[in-house]
Amino acid sequence: MNLAHLTALLRLPRVLLLAAAFAGSVHAQAPAPAPAGQVTHVQGMATAQQPDGSFRFLGQGDAVLEGDTLATTERGFAVLTFRDGSKYTLRPSSAFTVERFAHGEGQEAAWLKLLKGGVRVVTGLVGKRNPAGVELRTPTATIGIRGTSFDARLCGDDCRSESAATAGAAPPAPVVPVAARVVQLNGQASAFNRERVSRSLAVGGSVFEGEEVRTGEGSTMVLGFRDQSVVSLNPNTVMRVTSFRFNQPGAQNESTLGLLRGGMRALTGLIGKQSPDAVKIKTVTSVIGIRGTGMDILCEGPCVDPELGLPPPPPSEPGAAPRPEHGLFMVTWEGTPYFALGPLDVPLDRAGHIGADNMPRILLSVPEFMRAFAALRPDTVAVDWPRLFATVDPGGADGLYVYVRDGHVYLRSGDSVIDLGPGEAAWSGKTGEARRIDPVPGALTLDPTPIPDNFSGLSGPLMHLFGVTVGRAGTDICTP
Repeated sequence: MNLAHLTALLRLPRVLLLAAAFAGSVHAQAPAPAPAGQVTHVQGMATAQQPDGSFRFLGQGDAVLEGDTLATTERGFAVLTFRDGSKYTLRPSSAFTVERFAHGEGQEAAWLKLLKGGVRVVTGLVGKRNPAGVELRTPTATIGIRGTSFDARLCGDDCRSESAATAGAAPPAPVVPVAARVVQLNGQASAFNRERVSRSLAVGGSVFEGEEVRTGEGSTMVLGFRDQSVVSLNPNTVMRVTSFRFNQPGAQNESTLGLLRGGMRALTGLIGKQSPDAVKIKTVTSVIGIRGTGMDILCEGPCVDPELGLPPPPPSEPGAAPRPEHGLFMVTWEGTPYFALGPLDVPLDRAGHIGADNMPRILLSVPEFMRAFAALRPDTVAVDWPRLFATVDPGGADGLYVYVRDGHVYLRSGDSVIDLGPGEAAWSGKTGEARRIDPVPGALTLDPTPIPDNFSGLSGPLMHLFGVTVGRAGTDICTP
């Protein structure tokens, strides 16, 4: 064992060294802990310790057991693959515990605890089957995982040094800004990105340009957009944020929403006040334009987008009283929206309708179903706009930092809970409050430690970074 290896060994926590010294004489009679996964790769030195004190060094292919506290040394890292396909990179100078892991159907759970350092995570089947059953706890906060790829680090001087070293380096690709956040949610709702990958939404959750939002049976939701427009969605509604740009450098403000099915209540914001023609709501039947507007819209029957694959409605009888399945309906409660088909203005407190005949008309009276929307009228919803989109710059302060690459997580610290989407980051410090942060420190965005799903052995830069030679994982710990 050379001096460098001995130095790395001496840096292990004292409790681990004591356990190693007596591991040969300790034989626990308790049942063997269940395997949770295995080590895909080890660089440098990594160890595992059970609650009974039994201790072992880890190499490639070794089992990761329920109850293990895993640790890496200053110049090493470990890549772990769990039985549900989730993958974790345990960064240098890190330690975390596998408190519980089960992936049997109906019993899915992964309870992990980060004690020191950081992890880079790509979740697996447990996170998809039972998102509420996956948590990464730290001494000050809990990260709830909702089928995602993210980093978590307990930062101190190490992160400050790394961020300073990356100052001036090329930043990662720009992230699409958040278009809206969930203000209220009763029931369940989900968002689908352009690749048709879905995620559950929660209060404070982000919605991005190009995403499709769906509310569940009996569920309603209120969205607040960056320009302070507010949209409430009825149950069983599908809405798409076709385009949304507000105060983005080099881009004109615009807002185009697509109502594919269901009911929505909309109150336009700053874009509509500044440039009414830049705000549109699209349906299969007609585009709806606005003039400083509040309106309720229902899209069923022939108005439903064919891409949803719903069966066509039965034809309506001539002269029959309007019913929800008869097409596109709009009621105005502020301003003057209009159907572009025609065009036809829909005056205040009146109802417009376009049915299967594609003929826009003003109805003699407002149908009762248009007065019975389950969603709240947007002008009755109190929105704390400064806090909804607020971020802070912690200036490298100590604490837990979370950075989401894909999917979403929530960070709970004390009484505060923040839902994070792709490209977003949050921090929880000594105050015990979770806050969104901007900018994201370079220690997270430019971390050279490999992301586990992209890992395929060591590249030249990584070998230089960790000061190692090529070989089987673990062979650089001690050599004959």
